[in-house]
Amino acid sequence: MRRCALPVLFAVTFPNLFALAAPPATKPIRRPKLILAIAVDQFRYDYTTRFRERYTGGLAAMLSEGAVFIDAHQDHFPTVTATGHATFLTGSVPATSGIIGNEWYDRASGKTISSVEDASTTLVGVEGNKEGSSPHNLVVSTLGDEMKMSHRGTSKVIGISMKDRAAILPSGRMADAAYWLDGESGAVVSSTWYQQQLPAYVRSFNDEKTALKSLGVAWYPLGQEKSGTPFMTLPTAPGKAYMSKWEETPYANDMLEELAERVMHDEHMGQGNGTDLLTISFSANDHLGHAVGPDAPEVEDMSVRTDRVLGKLLAAAVKQAGGRENVLIVLTADHGVSPVPEVNMQRKMPGGRMDKADYLAKVEAALEAKFGEGKWIIATQESGFYFDRDLIAQKKVKESAVEDEAAAAAMKMPYVARTYTRTQLLRHDAMQSQIDEYVARSFYPERGPDVIVIMKPYYLFGKSGTSHGSPYDYDSHVPLLFWGGNVKHVVSTKLVGISDVAPTLAAILQVETPSGNVGHILGDVAAPYLEQRSGSNEAKH
Repeated sequence: MRRCALPVLFAVTFPNLFALAAPPATKPIRRPKLILAIAVDQFRYDYTTRFRERYTGGLAAMLSEGAVFIDAHQDHFPTVTATGHATFLTGSVPATSGIIGNEWYDRASGKTISSVEDASTTLVGVEGNKEGSSPHNLVVSTLGDEMKMSHRGTSKVIGISMKDRAAILPSGRMADAAYWLDGESGAVVSSTWYQQQLPAYVRSFNDEKTALKSLGVAWYPLGQEKSGTPFMTLPTAPGKAYMSKWEETPYANDMLEELAERVMHDEHMGQGNGTDLLTISFSANDHLGHAVGPDAPEVEDMSVRTDRVLGKLLAAAVKQAGGRENVLIVLTADHGVSPVPEVNMQRKMPGGRMDKADYLAKVEAALEAKFGEGKWIIATQESGFYFDRDLIAQKKVKESAVEDEAAAAAMKMPYVARTYTRTQLLRHDAMQSQIDEYVARSFYPERGPDVIVIMKPYYLFGKSGTSHGSPYDYDSHVPLLFWGGNVKHVVSTKLVGISDVAPTLAAILQVETPSGNVGHILGDVAAPYLEQRSGSNEAKH
């Protein structure tokens, strides 16, 4: 009996110790039930300002009600689809993610490979034993991966796009599924990395043959359907020719939005105990932009229609999750785009078209003149070179000497701005400017070229259309918008990177930051969520 009195005496004598041991009373933290991470492929930042007066849907809501970052950049090189989508939800850059471009030369296989091709997988959803795609080349985690590990199976993570890499890379290695479109049939497909067959609702969606409903349809400017001239009239027969043109129309984005709604509904996203993540990449803007350039009226019409389709998507997400307070939306672009060179020349702006065969021939000739006959360049990536290392060993010359000679030859061309050799990048030499930093952030030694070449602004390879990939603002400057939940309206002039998105969302969800992260938490977005825990603003960026 005496022993029973001791705890009572202890509690009376030292009451504060028990108070200290008790957990503090805190308000329950309201995390988003559903996150939509949206990328609009090739959507330049200035599309949010040039066409702003015509926006009445999703973009209008995000710009007027959300957190708007007007100086956001894809802070790496090259600015292409794979790198931009990988950075979006890894917070990483090519130097750590391993995704150095849409494709690169693989020395082990002796061929150029795409960022997501995977011979160990097969496509699911089409006939035949076609090679599939997967995130196996991504060597870091995504936000979705961290959610899956932290929430122990209570979170669903799914990625969708027209392009395989745009569906796969943001959603990550542990995603429940990634869906993209077959370029010939328009069917939604996946790969055996995720599943052995498509779920019933995706098979049902495919039975509707939505992509083929636009056969022979004319795309008119909005409001001019009865009196205007169409931008294009689609082919009447299905197949690759039809799909390649359909991909350039708003009808492709419409189909993707329909698929997103179907995925949210049938997967019961936003209705479970954890937070679910749906990554969505609208690709039609990119397909069109390559063909006509950012100044074409088709791009304005496409942008206005994108605003409308985003409005439909946001409304569906709010309904699915039971209210705006349960939804968090982030929107960006994977890259911008250069003006069409001919349009720029009419404006008396610099730039022009380059002949890639002539460019490579001149570098090859310089190497032969210096080191002897042989095919020195065995592959290219963007404007960079991969050298034949067996030939270098046979000629008994230093790799650094070959790199220097090729770089010197490239610098003699009037459209080349600067060069970087593998040896320089390994030593971290000459990193003095923002462009230098972008290149350093993109050098992954096992996959990168031996010489990286940066062209002067507005110079492009190709005989028509336009492209992207440079470190200049017209390619790197992109929108960054957050909307829903606790997000407050703010227009920020801070210089931020798209690598800041993943750590910001991780902080909100209280999960580990993705493994390759180089970004920072955006306090303007995260602070209202974190204040629920501490009652103080501790997330300033």
